[in-house]
Amino acid sequence: MVADTHVGEVLPALPPEVPIALEGCDLILHAGDLTCTSVLDDLASIAPVVAVQGDHDRLAGIDLPRERVVRVRGRRIGLVHGRRPRAVEMPAAALSLARRRAVLLGLHRQMIRRLGPVDLVVHGHLHMPVDTEVGGVRVFSPGAVYIPEERDASERTGLKGRAYMRFRSTMTDHERASAVGIVEVGPDGTTARRVLLRDVRTGG
Repeated sequence: MVADTHVGEVLPALPPEVPIALEGCDLILHAGDLTCTSVLDDLASIAPVVAVQGDHDRLAGIDLPRERVVRVRGRRIGLVHGRRPRAVEMPAAALSLARRRAVLLGLHRQMIRRLGPVDLVVHGHLHMPVDTEVGGVRVFSPGAVYIPEERDASERTGLKGRAYMRFRSTMTDHERASAVGIVEVGPDGTTARRVLLRDVRTGG
């Protein structure tokens, strides 16, 4: 799975490490903020693609479902971007900055309620890895393909931009790294893991 590729908006194209990391997958899930439909074409050359709309996709005029549930080998996997209304997102961001850790204010429970009965939820939006269990449901995000630290810091103007980068400075290098996810579904359940694109680049 991939999330937050932001091609055309900030990245010129899908990084070449992405198709290498996803080679051999049977299905690719994109958790929103692709921002250019060429990403779907590029990913479809590897495997069938299911994508949902991110907030930047809406701004780019791309119309995709806000959430999807796919069935894979008898397991239900929910796919959603993860953005919530500003009235919830702003307090969550402020608390995260104050406490120097992610404070999500029930984000994952809200996702599960929206998706209905699922075995796994995969999402994006946060540009940080998530691997947790909520009410018996595993919630997973590998983080983002595009990482804000690769953008010119001078473009991060305004209180919101500076606060966001200040929060990201509290994350480890591993947490900030560009990554995709691999989800495997078997008779005993699902497994999910991150694949760091820097490791693909170096053959690690």
